[in-house]
Amino acid sequence: MPGPFFITCAIDRKCFRASAIVAGLFFLIAFPTATVVAQQKTGRDPFLQQLEALRQQLKIPGMAVAVQRGDTVLLAEGLGYADLDRHIKVTPQTAFGVASIGKTFTSTLVMQLVEAGKLRLDDRVSQYGVYPGNPDITVRELLTHTSEGIPGTWYQYNGSRFGMLGPVLEKITGMPFYALLMERIIMPLQMTASAPPIPLDQYYDYRKTNPAVTPFFDTAFFHATRPYELDNQGHIVKGQPFSFGAFGGLVTTVADLLKYGAAIDRHQFVSAATQAEIFTANRTSTGVITPYGLGWFVQPYRGDTFYWHYGQSSGQSALFIKVPARELTLVVLCNTDKLSQPFPLGDGDLLMSPVGQLFYRSFIRQDVDDLFRNKERIVQASIALLNGDSAKATKLYAAYQPPRTPGNPGVPQGKRIAALVDVGVNKELSSPFRLAHATTLRVYAVGEDCAGDGSFWCDAGWIEDRSGKVLWEMKGHTGVHAGGAAKNQKVDTLITLPAGEYTLHYRSDGGHAYNNWDSLPPDDLFWGIIVMPADK
Repeated sequence: MPGPFFITCAIDRKCFRASAIVAGLFFLIAFPTATVVAQQKTGRDPFLQQLEALRQQLKIPGMAVAVQRGDTVLLAEGLGYADLDRHIKVTPQTAFGVASIGKTFTSTLVMQLVEAGKLRLDDRVSQYGVYPGNPDITVRELLTHTSEGIPGTWYQYNGSRFGMLGPVLEKITGMPFYALLMERIIMPLQMTASAPPIPLDQYYDYRKTNPAVTPFFDTAFFHATRPYELDNQGHIVKGQPFSFGAFGGLVTTVADLLKYGAAIDRHQFVSAATQAEIFTANRTSTGVITPYGLGWFVQPYRGDTFYWHYGQSSGQSALFIKVPARELTLVVLCNTDKLSQPFPLGDGDLLMSPVGQLFYRSFIRQDVDDLFRNKERIVQASIALLNGDSAKATKLYAAYQPPRTPGNPGVPQGKRIAALVDVGVNKELSSPFRLAHATTLRVYAVGEDCAGDGSFWCDAGWIEDRSGKVLWEMKGHTGVHAGGAAKNQKVDTLITLPAGEYTLHYRSDGGHAYNNWDSLPPDDLFWGIIVMPADK
């Protein structure tokens, strides 16, 4: 029987013809040009043992993994279950939704048009009938996640805005995005177990005009996993059908993604110069280097450069890493979002992924620095919190060794008029204070700047007078880096208030906060706001 059912396939199990494929034969077909040195019986491999432990800790029902060096597939393995009800195990042939890994395919399609002279990266997308809120937003800004706020000035990962590139491609080519993906990448590469999860009516119309696509859809959905998610009690339940677009959502296998990775290495779809441009970290209009190139994350670390992407959506998550200098490619695919969801990978740090950390220690180098160890502690604390073990998380935070950012004098000491400190997630705190006379105050606050320019803080404080009028707030202030993750920002300023009664406020969201850090915390592990006399 077919595996999971995407979009309207959830209702019609006959939506794709089931192909009878012998698993062993399929495995050989899947790796036609690579030497396979490890298949199923690699349970003693330390990397796989640790990966299996992570799968269980993250409550992921099923996972597939493959690692390739040069032309040699070092391992290709299935862990756990593709279908819990029918006890169907994951194999290397199991197909998964890969969510935002698809952005790398969109990037390739965009850059093919750029090479063909049909599109320029600095074209405004409005000229193609796409309106993301500002008529001056360009293709480059959507492709590099720099289209929000004042376009080009700061990076903010946003999958839905990236997806607006789909209508641009369709306008230029006159083809649906799914057809572009199939006919320009999937079919030429013979990624025979890959297909987009499009609605049935689109599929039936498409195979009438191009019957050659039929076996790709048949194979992909015959071998596809069911999507799962965790409910509020942490129980595994069936997930929702996958969505698809230029933002991602392709259904594919680890073997097919290795084919795609190899095609990138040999510059099959774009020139070496264009691929180098794709793999170059973007700079904002002010010259700040972002963690993202043209559809790929770009991360140098200790002499190696990692080109990677993650995927995360309901019922699917994935990690795709390339290290060309070492001829290494890693693919990990899962049937819940938990490979990615507890970790802020959109911030652009591969080493905040537990699988990224495991890959680094297993295939790059075992000797790591203090920064790496700190990231391991934070990631392990996030996993502990996912499993409801706050005591373990607290111990890991206690073991964290905060560095000292040059020029950071630390949290001010002295008499406090009011303070809200050690603020955890999902808090809305307040503290009243009274001034007997007009007073110049020092306000010191650390929070999460989600906009990068101070226009929107996820965690922030403010001061109100007795009537509830806001007299001062972090919003609108451009912060200074407080150490750790870039989003940790502090505001240290002086204000003067007349005599009267006031209330100090601080609000946090459900993410990064005190003793619930999803990224590296600030140097002093301070999260909150202090009001004190200015002369102190």
